[in-house]
Amino acid sequence: MLNHSSDAHHNIIPTSDGGAKPSSLVMFSFSPLLPLEELVAGSSLVVVGAAVEALSESNERLPRGTYFIPRDCHSINDVYNLMGDGIFRRAFRMSLDSFWRLHTILSPHISLNTSKAQGYERKGGRGGGNYSLPPIRNGRITTSTRLGVAIRYFAGGAPYDIMCCFRISYSEVLCSVWIVVDAIDACPRFRIMYPNSLEEQRKIAAGFHASSTPGIRNCAGAIDGILIWILKPSLAEAKKVGVNQKKFFCGRKHKFGLNCQAVSDVSGRIIDISIKCGGSSADIVFLVSSFNRIQLFLILLNFIINSFHLC
Repeated sequence: MLNHSSDAHHNIIPTSDGGAKPSSLVMFSFSPLLPLEELVAGSSLVVVGAAVEALSESNERLPRGTYFIPRDCHSINDVYNLMGDGIFRRAFRMSLDSFWRLHTILSPHISLNTSKAQGYERKGGRGGGNYSLPPIRNGRITTSTRLGVAIRYFAGGAPYDIMCCFRISYSEVLCSVWIVVDAIDACPRFRIMYPNSLEEQRKIAAGFHASSTPGIRNCAGAIDGILIWILKPSLAEAKKVGVNQKKFFCGRKHKFGLNCQAVSDVSGRIIDISIKCGGSSADIVFLVSSFNRIQLFLILLNFIINSFHLC
């Protein structure tokens, strides 16, 4: 039988101030002839008691609320040294040299959008004095780290894994993603727009003509599309953009999403893209959504007519 009346006693646990206090964990003495079921039950009770004791101790030490966790942020070079060249290429979809060339382009825009995201307004004192920014306890996150976090996120990395890789907070992972998105949108070199110059259009057509076996002419771009899957938007979200929920549903794919249409040149470089319409919209909406795309539509129509006459 399980002895917990006369043989029960409390543990004495030392406290942080050098004293001692009785523990609520009750120890039991077992008879060597007890059945196996009673031994298992008694052992489980001891384990549960230990867990409750540890949990109560932790609750006493840490008050409720958010806590500051000291972290030593990893740079992109630290991550590269941990992964090696091959794993880094697979994880970030580029080499380290390509990463630094991309960083050179985006660095000014990342810095500007980081300042906007902080929401801190620098104010002058008497006589036009200048105050410095408030201190950051774990140090400032560099622009290269923010770019590396965003690229790893775009490549499919989970925010919880990324925060452990770069040793930054979960909120900073998501903040870095949107900072880099805004930086790309603000960078003129990454502005995607179909060329309105006739000479540029002829260069694109010449590239397709040189690469095609039958010698296709007047092809000023290759068009393809994809449905970007999304969750079903709420009524409030649909109302905000001025349409109902059905406009986002693609009947052929049986998914809610956005209709993404893109144009590329002969080397696969995207030269125009649109993701303005819901999944129910026809692909032709992409071609008539701007003047440049109307030009592209006329060029493609001319190409179809010429090809028909050649046949």
